[in-house]
Amino acid sequence: MDMNTSTQKLTITTLLRLISSILFVSAGLMLLIPAAEAVCTSSSSGDTPRSILEAHRAEITAMGDLQEVDFQIGLQKIYRLRKREEQGTRDPWLERLRALAPRLEELQRYFPTEAEREAAEDEEEESGRRLPYMPTPPERTVLLVESELNLLGDTLAFTQCAGEAEANYFIRNRPDLLRELPQGLCLLVVRPHTIDGERTKKFVLSHEWMHTMQNGSYDFTADSGWWVEGSAEWGAHEVVEGTTERNNKIEQFFERQPDCSLTDHTYDAQTFFFWGEQSFGIDWGISLGMGGPDYLDTPRRAAEILHPDQWLDWAISQADHKITMPDGRDLPSQAEVELLDLTHSCEAAIEGPPLSVQLRELRFPEDSAPLLTIDPQGAQLAYRAFDADDAGRPSAWTRVTEAVELEPSEGPLLLAAIMPSGEALSVQIKQENSDRANCACHIGRWMEQSTADSEAQDSLKGALEAIEKARAFVPPEQLEELEKAKRMISSSDTKDRFRFRGAAEQIFELGGEGDVNYVNDGPIVTFKGGGAFIIEDPHTIRADRTEVNYTTYIHSGRWDIEGGQLKIDLQEFTYEGTVEGPVSDGPQHIEGSNRNSTYVGGGGDWIVSCEGSGVRLIPADRKERGPGKDAVLKAH
Repeated sequence: MDMNTSTQKLTITTLLRLISSILFVSAGLMLLIPAAEAVCTSSSSGDTPRSILEAHRAEITAMGDLQEVDFQIGLQKIYRLRKREEQGTRDPWLERLRALAPRLEELQRYFPTEAEREAAEDEEEESGRRLPYMPTPPERTVLLVESELNLLGDTLAFTQCAGEAEANYFIRNRPDLLRELPQGLCLLVVRPHTIDGERTKKFVLSHEWMHTMQNGSYDFTADSGWWVEGSAEWGAHEVVEGTTERNNKIEQFFERQPDCSLTDHTYDAQTFFFWGEQSFGIDWGISLGMGGPDYLDTPRRAAEILHPDQWLDWAISQADHKITMPDGRDLPSQAEVELLDLTHSCEAAIEGPPLSVQLRELRFPEDSAPLLTIDPQGAQLAYRAFDADDAGRPSAWTRVTEAVELEPSEGPLLLAAIMPSGEALSVQIKQENSDRANCACHIGRWMEQSTADSEAQDSLKGALEAIEKARAFVPPEQLEELEKAKRMISSSDTKDRFRFRGAAEQIFELGGEGDVNYVNDGPIVTFKGGGAFIIEDPHTIRADRTEVNYTTYIHSGRWDIEGGQLKIDLQEFTYEGTVEGPVSDGPQHIEGSNRNSTYVGGGGDWIVSCEGSGVRLIPADRKERGPGKDAVLKAH
């Protein structure tokens, strides 16, 4: 049996009263694993119904005698409470704790000495900067208990420690308790029916033991979960190497980080401690993770633990994917980079909550010439360029502390930013360009969307009207041919569904023979920085045993902004492909270019209306406006 055979007499009743006080006064639980979390949540717990706390108290009351075990972890004594029928049998949970004891004691050796604490206090006073908390070595006695209740959902375990107020209450009413019970007792409850796998059981024990080591008593409704739970997760990884069962929390950190301050995280904040250990050592993690109940509960206070340059190091490490697990393994997930594309606007911003790392890939408009201004506005920011001609190899990071002007690069620019204070981050980026010819919102590659049938205009409606007017002037012997032409047009689909596509399909439908198959659902329209404009619409025409396959079918020209209007000048038609007929002896290559002529519409003057991921072009001439007259473009 892994415990001292002597039992503390007459102590169990008073101990249970103390346990009851811990549960009811604190009314909070540790290592709560909710089924789903809000995008940003900063509370490590919530209020627990009194009925649930009473059920746990009753479960403990029904257990057997209190026993002090025959080993301790550092200065922390250990007591055990089990069901009466289990006493005297093998104790797997105590065996696990005994096996973990050497690694837990290794962590305890990183607690600062009295001399180190005094030196830190002097440094903090001289520098005026808050340093990581310098905790005292853990001395709390721990009572290990198992619970079979199914009242806490997915909760794996919880730890509660008696604070000074609870202890004083019993001291005033029962002075004899000073001789019988340790002050500051921690109740550590595991829920075996919720924990699968031997490694997970050891991890849970290690996580909870970290809570018993954390200094002070806790107000579990305080917004301090990021360092309380994050450091406990980190410490458990230090003790139980190779753990993968908490990978989902690491993935969660990177998913939530763009929208959440560091102080809004809970268990997933372990990633910050992984980086801190790599950068500053285990003693840094111990000092940071062992603070008091109101320590680092806001971004403003948390920002004081690092120099601003070090906060930027944290951001750059994420961008470079250099953070590892405590045992040296790669992280199961990494930070993702969002695209920041200046081709749609001359201005952009990088925004986020304080102490959140924001990563962006900045792409410049094609042929972009104007200077780029980056204003951190108090944030810490760094950038590095990727050489488009050198296999995307990045340059070194350049740090920015005030507004700078940069020459646009051929390749993308990677930005890492963080606001090391309690203020929100708002980095401003602007490309100086008064005429917006290089970064107007319509610049990009788009596919035109077809006009709905109910709004599409019949391009040959005027032809039918002309036939009716011509009837009076046509000789009787030619009326049949006129009627034939009218029937052909009337039976054909001659609606014009695109502003940037030719009439090839309509022509073949009129003849009733042959068809046209387009590669894309709509013409591809590209506005390039600097004023270049092209329409791509490859297609195949089949008719009367002849097939023409246009692999290149481009109308091109220039665009400009004048008087607030987009002016498109179509200047050239270029094609390349194959043609095959009855006597062609296989496909024959064809190509050509016709300057100063095109075969599609789309030229002229337009009003640009940018709509999220799309662009609407409205005819500048009011007389040309109406249903089906706009060109609707979507990103391609």
